[in-house]
Amino acid sequence: MSEAGGAGVARHDAGGLPHHHRVASIFFVLALAGPVLGVIFGKPPEFYARLASGAYSLPLAVLGIAALILPLRSPKDFMGGALLVGMGLFALWACSDLPGMRGFAFGPGTAPRMFAYAMIFLGVAVSAVGLFTDGPPEEPFAFSGPLGGGLLVAVLIPITYYSNRIGHIVSGVSPDIMVAAVGAIVVLGLAFPLMRVAPRGPLFITAATLIFAVTVRPLGLVFASFVSLVVSAYATEEIRWVETLIWAAVLTLFCSLLFPWGLNLPLQLWPRF
Repeated sequence: MSEAGGAGVARHDAGGLPHHHRVASIFFVLALAGPVLGVIFGKPPEFYARLASGAYSLPLAVLGIAALILPLRSPKDFMGGALLVGMGLFALWACSDLPGMRGFAFGPGTAPRMFAYAMIFLGVAVSAVGLFTDGPPEEPFAFSGPLGGGLLVAVLIPITYYSNRIGHIVSGVSPDIMVAAVGAIVVLGLAFPLMRVAPRGPLFITAATLIFAVTVRPLGLVFASFVSLVVSAYATEEIRWVETLIWAAVLTLFCSLLFPWGLNLPLQLWPRF
């Protein structure tokens, strides 16, 4: 079958298999991989308990089957929603060992679960849009975005390995602050050249996430939130610096009140000098 030209009609490869059928098969494999990994690496001694520990991925099979048997009027929307569902399910698994509500007080796992459920709900809604509304046809998938983000993650490995040496470069400055500063500078300095070969949006969203991860403990929530918000705003070419700085300050204030006070999480606000 030739390449589709109209909305909602999927592209096909040389063998006649629609691209979204292949992607749906990947989701189906991921759904089955969770219980298998739970059996292999699960901590409970009982077989069925280990099997259940990896069952968070099973709902992905429903979306995979739907993509295989139903006509997708907007394949991009459907697969994008399925990806959001997968991320939400992974978040539920990652915070499954954190305690939840303690009476009327939030526990460490309350907020992550709330955001995970919200992401799953939005993902299901976006996938439903792909089933019932017309959209553009599929296009070939480019791996430059994921590879660019993966390279940003990879640069933190040698920084972590040599953190002891990096931390003592400047005397009188806390070692963890030095490591955080070097990590943030290297990630941000690498993101700009990578714009030539990788999509700008995923690249700077990944960079903002990594900068927050390496700076939030030693430099505090205020600095880490503000810098990561400004960096993430650079993901679009339509950035307006005045509005960006104002919203970054507002959201930083919101985070500074929400996490330490509203959610009672042990996050420090300022750098550890």
